[in-house]
Amino acid sequence: MKTVRPGLLLGLAAILAVVAFQLWITPKNPPGYHRDEASLSLNAYLISTSLRDEDGGMLPLFFRSFGDYKSPVYPYLLAGLFRITGPHAEVARGLCAVLVLAAVLLLGLLALRVTGSRLVAGVVLVLAGFTPWLFELGRVALEVATQPLLVTLILLALARSARNRRWRAREGVLVGLLLGLLLYSYTGSRLLAPLFAGALVVFAGRERRRWLLAAWGTFAAFLVPLGVYAIRHPGALTARYAATTIAREGRSKLWVVLQAIANWFHDINPWHWATAGDPAPYVHNGGYGALYGAVVALALAGVVIVLSRRRHDLWWRYVLVATLLAPIPAALTVDRHNAIRLAAMPVLAVVLAIPALELLVDAARTRLAARLALVVLAATVPIQFFQFLDSYRTRGPARLVLFDAGVEPLLQRAFASDKTIYIDYDDRGAQAQARWHAAEDGVPKARIQILPDGGIPPRGSMVFGYSQECDYVCQKFARWERYWLATAVGPRPG
Repeated sequence: MKTVRPGLLLGLAAILAVVAFQLWITPKNPPGYHRDEASLSLNAYLISTSLRDEDGGMLPLFFRSFGDYKSPVYPYLLAGLFRITGPHAEVARGLCAVLVLAAVLLLGLLALRVTGSRLVAGVVLVLAGFTPWLFELGRVALEVATQPLLVTLILLALARSARNRRWRAREGVLVGLLLGLLLYSYTGSRLLAPLFAGALVVFAGRERRRWLLAAWGTFAAFLVPLGVYAIRHPGALTARYAATTIAREGRSKLWVVLQAIANWFHDINPWHWATAGDPAPYVHNGGYGALYGAVVALALAGVVIVLSRRRHDLWWRYVLVATLLAPIPAALTVDRHNAIRLAAMPVLAVVLAIPALELLVDAARTRLAARLALVVLAATVPIQFFQFLDSYRTRGPARLVLFDAGVEPLLQRAFASDKTIYIDYDDRGAQAQARWHAAEDGVPKARIQILPDGGIPPRGSMVFGYSQECDYVCQKFARWERYWLATAVGPRPG
């Protein structure tokens, strides 16, 4: 009878620990359900039942939200899941957790493919699996959760072509397909995907020409619907950028370029990511590093190793170029250290840590200094992990206002009345929350009525609002932050 090797048991234990941690989903952390989450989930539910979005559009390419148009990959994946499970907030957030978990597991596979070392692959899996930044992206039901997985798949596909030295057209088509999906994964990816596609030029060469043209041709096919949509809906796809861009009126082009460069350096500051993170608590609670100091140190060492020893390796050259390009979409906006807009960075940081980790593991077999370096790096990870865990468990549930935690109790009070609930036609925040919670609670759709422009609800009926005040006489009787319930009295005099 064969004995089970300790290394195999340790590897299985590491995988199970990562899976358990990544699938740790608690309804109260984050608390409530942010209106962006509600809007995405509502559209996914409506697509799953009627193939139409909240505005009645048949199988839309993009979903209109709050001054933005959400990308389709996540909502359509969620629609397929809702078709099986029905509408549930935990299902929506659970899908994001699974997407991030898939990225983490594939990062371990990527490390194995690149190094051939199971030990290095296991360490990469653990580092990625317990990285706060990646974990936090899987706690909210937002479309950005698809980005780490797609970036990892792109790197895997490129590594396969580079390793096998088979630059066949069909492998180029696969890369183009993944880049096309990245294009439709998140708002910032509408720029990131073309940048990553352009970076494929590092693979250029006579023997790789067909592969490159196949990749670019496939990606170009994904650009066509995007271009048609942009022409038919002027300003729609750039609405979010217009609201957050640094290219404000009165600023010169030179100023914008210089500011973007300064922003780029701010956003990639390794010390910041090792000691802090996103100042806005949508995904990051503050008080701890979004990346482990060990990952940052290994990634910086990895850059040096690639530049000095592997600069002729096409795949590693692409990883470096992609890392330089990834912060550009965020650098063009006014928010610094935005963890959502920089969602590709933790993936690239973990990948860049691989060369240094491989070198240390090999050197540790014969050199005491290398063993000591590994011990020091390994000791810092649990310290930072427990610091993160403490902050996540104590500060995470306190984000009540940010995640609209009081909306569900307010709406349940309205649902319990058995009255029809009326909402102003352009109060989209109130519409998304009311329609989503009605779907989740099994409240009939007919009980949520959207008023036409200038419409007045029947006297004595119930009104729910968020960003709009009553255009008629109403008496508010319940409120939570900016959300309110009121009874309609009638039209304004005169």
